[in-house]
Amino acid sequence: MSSRKSKTFPVIITFIFIVIIVYLFANLKQSQVTCEKTKSFDQDIRIKEELVAGTDGKKVNSINLKKTIILPEKYADQTHFNSIKFALEKTLDYLGDNVKYSFNDNKIIIKISVNKNEIVLLDNIEFFVNNDLQIKINSNTKSSEIIALSVGDNYTDGELMKHFKNRGYTCK
Repeated sequence: MSSRKSKTFPVIITFIFIVIIVYLFANLKQSQVTCEKTKSFDQDIRIKEELVAGTDGKKVNSINLKKTIILPEKYADQTHFNSIKFALEKTLDYLGDNVKYSFNDNKIIIKISVNKNEIVLLDNIEFFVNNDLQIKINSNTKSSEIIALSVGDNYTDGELMKHFKNRGYTCK
């Protein structure tokens, strides 16, 4: 009988340790890196990008990006909005329902939310004013002029922040 009691206590202790370890893994907090950048062009045209990247400590597991295009009143009409939206849809069509567009007085807001292996391009839009407003969207994922970020990329929080700070973003 005494040997049976001595086995029960270690089994109970082991079970308690397993429950504690499972609880800790289940409640691990995933961290987020938040970066933003505002870029200005001719005629007071601006683009503000706000990125929130969720990481699990080793790699990116979610990306939420909000791009706000702010146009001066001269170009804040339906014709220019449609032209810009058409150009954006051409390059963002691969994301399907993960992209939402909204239009305010003089703003076009693009919200992108991905958590699978989709790639998101940042700092890839430029505006030119010759006779009229023209938009250029660089969709070359291998270009050194843009930032390509994908869910599954191997970045720690610090590496991701450093990568974006080196490209002109402010991060926290």
